[in-house]
Amino acid sequence: MRLIGIATQYRMAEGLLAKRFWGLLEFYLEALSSQGLAYVLLPPQGPEALEKILPHLDGLLLPGGGDVDPDRFGEEPHPRLGEVLPERDEHEIFLARYGAEKGLPTLGICRGIQVMNVAMGGSLYQDLEAQGFHEIQHQQKSPPPALAHGVKLVAESPLSRLFPPSFRVNSYHHQGIKALGRGLKPIALSPDGLVEAVALEGHPLFLGVQWHPELLKKHWPLFSLLKT
Repeated sequence: MRLIGIATQYRMAEGLLAKRFWGLLEFYLEALSSQGLAYVLLPPQGPEALEKILPHLDGLLLPGGGDVDPDRFGEEPHPRLGEVLPERDEHEIFLARYGAEKGLPTLGICRGIQVMNVAMGGSLYQDLEAQGFHEIQHQQKSPPPALAHGVKLVAESPLSRLFPPSFRVNSYHHQGIKALGRGLKPIALSPDGLVEAVALEGHPLFLGVQWHPELLKKHWPLFSLLKT
């Protein structure tokens, strides 16, 4: 059974123990388990510690979450930028670069695709609506399992084995890929031209998707790609 390391999300505890704690929404664990994958959570820690852990893993998962600090791609904060957490950015960018450099299968979801792009030198739209994307509702109002908009596959990739050329996805984000990072190619686009999925050329599996497959049981086979 393959072992997948998952970068953790965080919440703030309340009351006397008002401290950040690191964990993960259960949807991701259910999706991985459904594909016969074992997992271990990876909270932020120093590079020396991570380099002891990562060689024992068979893959990485970068989950959804808040905004990436625009300082990571050389921009000042837009007025609509949400909360950022430099500690999480540093941790996940390290993981993404490790996955890219070592050929470790890596899957990024929503924030995860954005982290992967920034880790490879790319940039992000800090707020899609404010920066010209008005035709599509990328931050949908309806809860799962509602779908938001269509996407179209534009290049051959592992997604081609799982999805038809055009299909619908959910959408819970206000940022998105602007300039692509080094070696990344777009493999799916939304109707307004926003990049919805990327892959790193020449890598066994360095794949990011902008939607949330963990919330859609029909999309859970996507996690099986981590068996690559």
